[in-house]
Amino acid sequence: MSYSETHMVKAQIKPSPSLIYNNLTLCGGDLLYAHIRQACAFPTSSLGSSVMAVRKIDSPHVDVIHSIVACSHNAATFLVLATDAGLQIWDNTITHLTHVCPLPAAGASDVAPRNAYFARGVAINVANNGAPHICFGTSGGAVYSLELSESSGKFKSSPVALPKHHKSPITAVGSAYQSRQGRWTEDLGCHLVSCDEDGGVAVWLAQHAGAGGYSLVNSIPPTGQPVVSVAVRRDLIVAARLDGAVQLYGLRDGKLRADIGGHSRFISAMDIHPTKDIIATVSEDCTLGIWALPIGGAKASCLLSVCWLHAMLTGVAFCGPTSDDVAVVAYDTDEVHVYRSSA
Repeated sequence: MSYSETHMVKAQIKPSPSLIYNNLTLCGGDLLYAHIRQACAFPTSSLGSSVMAVRKIDSPHVDVIHSIVACSHNAATFLVLATDAGLQIWDNTITHLTHVCPLPAAGASDVAPRNAYFARGVAINVANNGAPHICFGTSGGAVYSLELSESSGKFKSSPVALPKHHKSPITAVGSAYQSRQGRWTEDLGCHLVSCDEDGGVAVWLAQHAGAGGYSLVNSIPPTGQPVVSVAVRRDLIVAARLDGAVQLYGLRDGKLRADIGGHSRFISAMDIHPTKDIIATVSEDCTLGIWALPIGGAKASCLLSVCWLHAMLTGVAFCGPTSDDVAVVAYDTDEVHVYRSSA
């Protein structure tokens, strides 16, 4: 697989994305981003057009969005918005608001005076007993799980708190199941990874989704550099940090396996390919990087490094028929850039 700056198409989108981490996600056939209090969608099938028809999601809620994430399980896909009021969960057509989960009041007491109370970081996971659930973090440093009933297709009304561990706001949550976009593969486990503003990383094992279902396996001490985005692939944690580095740690022992100096300024978003060991990162240095990960004996290599001049890049996502294309959006910029892959 290869990428080239010349194999890029762009289109106009309005309104522009908000300046939040990881502000682009693929949900079904749509790419979505947050514009302050509203989710906006445009179809991937029209990426060759010069102007995209952006649909603003009509919601009865006017909460500020802090994370926008698509979560897939079997044939179902959900769009999850983490906001200053809790979670909004939409169906894959992004027309029906299927569940609203208010922020647990218990977590508000843990918030430092300098922090507002909001939800941030979302990932789907499957417990050892087969129970699917969505996990999310809060600015109070808490992590919660919200169980999905496969028989009814509905979420349980109350989230369950994982044991207290983090001492600063949660910045990112990930799992192998989330990184695979709901695809079943041999490397899937029941682990969840949560990251905080101090740079600490915690690895959890899910036996079941209810109370007491999660236990802490290991943790990576705070480094002072927050993890902006996290993924799990082949028993490795892939952590993109604010200082521009992408680090790979052992999932079970927490030991550093590789350190990729990807950017000269802070990373604002990362996405991982659902089936290939490739990531895409964007940064405040105005660059997009596509990287082959050093997994399974392979060496780390840069497949593409390209600059979008004077753009504050805020979202990146793999998309296209085989998930090989890479879409990028920027804050206060009414454009999307898509880099096509070639075999």
